[in-house]
Amino acid sequence: MKKKSYTAVLLSCLLLAAGCASEGPHEGASQPVQAPKPTRQVLDLVLPFDKYELTQQENYTVAKARDSLIKQCMEKRGHEWNILHYPSRVDEIKNRRRYGVIEMQVAREFGYHANSAILSGNEDVQQQRNERDKLLDHDGMQAAYKEKTGCGYKANDVLDRGGVGADYHLFNRLSSELLADAKKDPDVVRITRRWSACMKDQGHVYRTPDEAISDPHWWKKESEKASSAEKAVAIADVQCKSHVNLVSALFEAETKLQNKAIKQHDAYFDKLAKARATYLEHVHNVIEKRDAP
Repeated sequence: MKKKSYTAVLLSCLLLAAGCASEGPHEGASQPVQAPKPTRQVLDLVLPFDKYELTQQENYTVAKARDSLIKQCMEKRGHEWNILHYPSRVDEIKNRRRYGVIEMQVAREFGYHANSAILSGNEDVQQQRNERDKLLDHDGMQAAYKEKTGCGYKANDVLDRGGVGADYHLFNRLSSELLADAKKDPDVVRITRRWSACMKDQGHVYRTPDEAISDPHWWKKESEKASSAEKAVAIADVQCKSHVNLVSALFEAETKLQNKAIKQHDAYFDKLAKARATYLEHVHNVIEKRDAP
């Protein structure tokens, strides 16, 4: 199986804080969306696989390095490139929605809908990117974003130099499969039945939280806002998860499965860890060179 560059695979959502935007121009700016601060339960959801991916804070560090490289490239091509202001500290909340909606304030305000502010805690990086793109004319857009020859792609080449490669196909497959397996754990199945009974007591008939969040009634219209009915179900969902300790059961089951997978594929995960470390070394070298007097 062909390797993918660390940038292409591990950083497929490099700018998660910017809404997981793909490489390319962005049209139309919207006002930053505020999101509730993550709860302690969310902050404590750290799974064994997480250490083989970049943290959200490291994503920002990568973004700074890329901005610096793109700026140099764009200036050589006669275009300006503003370096964005990234938060100096962010909460690590990559698993905030792994088990569905689990925070009461999020359920009350957003129902089952999500946005970049909820998923990353960021409120304005995407806004900054939109504003930067508005300053670029057609030639500037091409210089920055054109596939293979754009400055963004050139920046990735610098960070991936030396053949930093990581095959994340197995990682992504295991991550998805083990979550599904965790939901089939006997204890989790038993607790999920209790969750369903709790929901029924509140007038909502769903067998699992997945059924509740995927209810087609919530997704009939392309809207970023949840209906009052959706919010009511989401609130009950969070209450019932808390009542039966479903999130803790899922987290415990998935943690065991991931630790077992790491042991079973130890050489593979060692390789991922080395690729991650080498990539970050390249990133920090770029930043140190930029900040050097």
